Amino acid sequence: MAKDKQYQIDGESEDSHIIHLKHQVKVNYDENYDYYMKNPIKKFFSKIFMTFGTGLFKLIHYFSYNLKVKNKKILKNLRKQKTAFVTIANHCLLLDSTISIATTFPKTTYMPTVEPTMKIPVVRRILRAGNVMPIPLDMKGLVKFKKDCNEILKNGKVLHYFPEGALWPFYGKLREFKTGAFRFAVTANVPVLPYCFWFRERKGIWKILGKNPLVTLEILEPIYPNKELDKKTAIYDLMERAHTAMKKVIDLHPYDNPKYNEIESKLNTQQNSTAE
Repeated sequence: MAKDKQYQIDGESEDSHIIHLKHQVKVNYDENYDYYMKNPIKKFFSKIFMTFGTGLFKLIHYFSYNLKVKNKKILKNLRKQKTAFVTIANHCLLLDSTISIATTFPKTTYMPTVEPTMKIPVVRRILRAGNVMPIPLDMKGLVKFKKDCNEILKNGKVLHYFPEGALWPFYGKLREFKTGAFRFAVTANVPVLPYCFWFRERKGIWKILGKNPLVTLEILEPIYPNKELDKKTAIYDLMERAHTAMKKVIDLHPYDNPKYNEIESKLNTQQNSTAE
């Protein structure tokens, strides 16, 4: 495959981003920013936006990916309990955030994202209306962000995380997780609800409408923290159980994207060198 058609990464790990954001506006996300939207007027307009926006995005998801959602009953039963929970998903689509939030709706979902995403002109306003919030680079802001996330769960809302971190579009394997989502779940003693994105081959009319694979979102059973463990151990235990459950499902539906061959080779070589 031609060099210019390969995906490239800046760093030497799975944390490296494939997509890079430009044209950022100057906005300070610090300890004075309300990551948890509490203003009643803003909340009202956010609810209206989500009500109409969810229907629109579901149409976009269908025509873009022929999206199918499996095991909706699991989510429905969890919503009936009127408790908070943390949803997690593998980060492999440009629209996986809107799919996740639309799937969880009407349960109010807050989704943390990297700060640069919330500095894109116009887009940042839309994201904010959809309860997306930046993970601040400012240290005092980060303390406030964590406090607000804990309060979100305390008040029965949902946090959505992509524990892999970086977005790798149409990558068909599960990467390693970071602890953030699981730390919040353990602190609040709420379950993690895994969303697994996996890919399907295009068939029939869908072959004419695009080249990328079609998408299925499979909802897994909620995974609860082990309250008998100390906090640090419980966080890693929850993370490992969630990763194992999701990998098992995703591995059943292999999709080998050749655009990642060079990246995988580079990372494997690095890992082998480290092991030696």
